[in-house]
This record gives sequence, structure tokens and C-alpha cells, in this order.
Amino acid sequence: TKPYICMLLSRHILKLRNNSFKNICSSFCFSKNLFSNEKKEFNINGPSNPSEHFYLNPEELKCYEAAEEKLNIDRILGYIKKNKYFVVHGPRQSMKTSLMEYITNKINKDEELSKEYLCTYANIEMNDSDSTKGEVFTEIAAELADAAIREHGDTFPLEFNRSYKDERELIFQDLLSEWSNKRWREEKKKSVVIFDEYDSLERHYRNFLHQLRKGYKNRTDFFFPCSVILCGMKKVEDKKLTGSPFNIAESYRTKNWFREDVKALYRQYEEEYGNRVTEEAIDRIFYWTQGQPWLVNRIGVGIMEHFELLSQEEKEKEKCIVTSDIVDRVVNKIKINEETHLMSLHTLIKEPRIRNVIIPLINNSQYDPKKEMDVEYVKDLGILSEEENIANPFYEQVLPRIIISSEKSLSRYINTKVKDYRTYIKDGKIDMNIVINDFFNLLKGGGSINKDMFYSELEETIVFFAYGYFRKFGNSGGDVNRERQQGKGAFDIHVQFKDIDDIDDSEFVIEFKTEKSDGGKGNRSFDFNNTKASKQVKKNKEQLLDYLQSRDLTTGYLLVIDFQDNIYTKYKEALHYEEVKLERKGISYNLHCYCFNIKHYAIR
Repeated sequence: TKPYICMLLSRHILKLRNNSFKNICSSFCFSKNLFSNEKKEFNINGPSNPSEHFYLNPEELKCYEAAEEKLNIDRILGYIKKNKYFVVHGPRQSMKTSLMEYITNKINKDEELSKEYLCTYANIEMNDSDSTKGEVFTEIAAELADAAIREHGDTFPLEFNRSYKDERELIFQDLLSEWSNKRWREEKKKSVVIFDEYDSLERHYRNFLHQLRKGYKNRTDFFFPCSVILCGMKKVEDKKLTGSPFNIAESYRTKNWFREDVKALYRQYEEEYGNRVTEEAIDRIFYWTQGQPWLVNRIGVGIMEHFELLSQEEKEKEKCIVTSDIVDRVVNKIKINEETHLMSLHTLIKEPRIRNVIIPLINNSQYDPKKEMDVEYVKDLGILSEEENIANPFYEQVLPRIIISSEKSLSRYINTKVKDYRTYIKDGKIDMNIVINDFFNLLKGGGSINKDMFYSELEETIVFFAYGYFRKFGNSGGDVNRERQQGKGAFDIHVQFKDIDDIDDSEFVIEFKTEKSDGGKGNRSFDFNNTKASKQVKKNKEQLLDYLQSRDLTTGYLLVIDFQDNIYTKYKEALHYEEVKLERKGISYNLHCYCFNIKHYAIR
């Protein structure tokens, strides 16, 4: 076995310029099952291995049942039997590779299917930006050779590659043709090939598809694979190619798990470790993730780490029961860490097609209706839900931070100096009014407002500045969440300080609102205590009361950034503050209301 292992490992190490060593070794070890742990774990790296990880059989997933448009195993096998070429795509770390490996094993090990087909899975992820066509397609052919040896003990592709003395781009097409025909002649088996990470190709992507198209017409004569599955994050048409370089039967997007699937995964954890997971905890996991597979598993890893770090006394106190409170604590830790999954979001958010959709949504405005194709693209990447909201509450929390750090036009204006929560302690409690006043002082004096900025950019900057400020303040010792009010043009910031020695438990709700210019009419008065105040003021207060009521709180904070003309002539300062006392259903509420007028500030 040693020469075989060394040959494969050395082959992969040569690709270090294109892949991380950790991912290569992880994928290699999982696929060969060389190492095993005493107990199974949640998987957040590489394909899932049923012998090592908590694993959901794709054929038993509830999310792939019922609806016709959803991907399922029978449909994939049906297209293979019809000699179709098609695409399976989905967000990063959504179990695509695990699904493709399952299909490969299903075809090669099923008693009936294995008599007719031979399936080969090859991961062709690479950076082709500095490579010639010959180098790229020689590399792809070498991946096929590795896969043939690993999965079938077939050395023909390796021998075929060695017969080429030069690096010709058609080695890839020729290999597929010769190999498919050899399989049919010797074993009467049709060849099926899965190319994973096919969309990592950039410069030579079109040529790759053209070579498949050239061989496509020969597939029924057994001189080319009868079926090819392209697996990646993107559909072929997302590359915006001209013409039709590839005959595709269909494109299928992988789906997020249903709550029943999440529960089934965590029941395996219960059986393995004996730690009970409450129904409320399952609800909370599903709430944060909406079934996104990587997030579901990552929370599981965090839960295991949580119990590992507890002392024996603490374990006895918690009785090793996974509660919704533990889930929230784990999620807050994940949000702060720079996870691989989050780093991939950093990369994606730089694409203009994604920013055009996501930034307006985060700012509670509407994206350009002409960007419909961009919306579908962002859905395919798993950042947007079918209802065209941010895909899950976890993304709602982390995307503003990611945009702040990746957008030069935003980071240029955002002052990141935020004081520690201890600065604001007064009589054993945090005085949020002082925190808010410091926020406005930073807004005025920290370079966040600039006369050269267009109003659209100015509004965008202030929104991100506000979230960034309160996030940093909350994370200095507590937890902070952002909840966007869909369709209401506002978002709520929820800050909580709990179990901290030097202060009482504190919980704050801040509603942040921007008001655009009304054309100079100045008819939206922000006299918060005035019974004849505008409908907008009443609406703002009602929205804050609704949120306070949902949180069982009686004190809230309303921050309005106003872009109207000449509305504050009767006030001496640009920042206007009023304290409003209201009653609803016999309960008294105290609202601290602030309005900051941009034009009265006299932007310099």
C-alpha cells in the first residue's frame, strides 16, 4: 500500500500552488479512510465520510423529497440513463462534493447500475490564470488518471498521459474518447464522469466546455462518456458566455436542509455522546442557519467544543443538555471568528453583481429591478433566499461586517475606534445614552461625513458606520445582533451584556432609521412628543414599541438620520433629543429618541 499512498500524496502535493495543504490532506484521507476516530464528529472540512462523521444519506434527506424542481438521486440517475450532460451547482460547502461522491459510489457499487456504468469522480479545482492551455488540460488529464487508479485500479489513463511527449490541449478530449471506448470494448460499460469544481477555471473555461461539446456527439457510439456531470458553485450561463458551447440538459441547485434533516443529524450526535439536544435548541439551530449544511455542522462543532472546555462541576450543572442558550453562545463566537466559510463570503462580496443586490437589502432599500439576473445569481450562491431576503439570520449578522472590511469606499470613511463597554458604566449599569452621544460625535468628527460624497453613498456609509460602531461596542464584552425589518426601511440592533462581574445584566434595543430628503418641503417634523407629529414619527415609535414588546423590555432607543432640507431651523443643534413616555396594554415604555439632521450639520 505504501507506494500507492506515496504516489497519490506526492501527486497532490505538487498542486500546492492551487490548493491549501490542509484541504488536500483532508480530502485525501477522508476519501481513502486511512484514519478513523473512536467517535464520529460534525464535519466542516472536505467531503463527509459516514464512518467518521455524522452523516445524512442524500436519499433520505427531506429537502430532496416532494417538490419536482428539487434535485434528487432518482432524477440524477434518470439523466445519466438518458445520456445527458448536466450541472449540479450550489453554494460553497453545501455538501455538493459529498453528494457527488455518493453518486459515484452508488453507480459503481449498485448491483444493477455497476453492470452498465462505470463512474469516475475528479476534482479539477485549480488556478489557471497563469497557465497555458496545454498545462491546464494536462493537469485535468492527470486528475482523471489519479481518479481511475484510486477508484478502479485502472492504469490506462496514466499510461495514456505518458504517451504524450508534449503538452497538447487535446490530451483531455483524446483521453476521454480513448478511455470510454476501451471500457466499452473490454467490459461493455458506459463511462460516466463527474468534474467537481469545474467553475474554478477562468481563462480556459470556455475551451474546457468546447472540448466536451466536440466529444458530445460521439457519446452514443461509446467513444465519449455517455454522461458528464459538472459540479460547482455556478451554472454554465453564469459565466455569461456568448453562444452555446455546451449542450446542457438541466442545471440543478442543491438545497438547504429542512428542520427534520437538522434534527436527524443532531440525533446522531445524541446517540454518539449521550448529550440531549432539546427541541428548542434544534429550533434555534434551524433559525440561525435555515438549514445551510456547513453552518449546521459548524454549530455542532462549537457545541462539542463548549462541553469539552467545561469543568466536571460545570458539566454536572449543565447536565450536558444542549439548550437554545448554548446554541446562541456558540453562534456569537462563530460570528467573531474568521472561519473559512466566512472568508469565502469575503471573496464573493467583492463581485459587483453581488454587491448590487446585497448592499441595498442590508440598507433596507430596493435593488435595481433591471438586476433580475444578478438576483438569481446571488440566490444560486446561497446568499439570498427564494423570497429574496438574506439567506439566514447568521448571514444577516456577518454580511455588514464583511462588506465594511471589503469595501474601500466604505472603510475609507468608517472610524473604527470604539471605547470599551467599561467606559460607559454608571452606578453598576451601562448608560446607553452616553454610548449613543459618542456615536454621533464620532459621526461628526471621525471623517465619516464628507461633502464630496453623493447622498446615496453618504446614506450607505452612515448605515454601515452605525452597525459597525454598535457591533464593536457590543462585542467589547457582550453579544450584538442586527435584525433587519423587512419592508420597513429600518433595522434593529440588539445588544446584550450577560454574566459579567462588574455590571448588572443589561439588554438594549436600538432602532436605526434613515429619512431621505423630501425635496426641500421639510414637512416631516420630528417633534417626538408632539401628539400632532407626522405619520412617520408615529410609525417609528410604533415599530420600536413592537420590538420592545417582543423582547419583554420597557426601554428602547430610536436613532433617526435625517436628510431633509431646512427642517431644524428652530433647533440650535443638528442633534435633537427627546425622551418619550408611552403606555401600551397597561405597560409603561420609555423611548429615548434622537434625530441627527445631515444638512443642518452643514457638511464641510
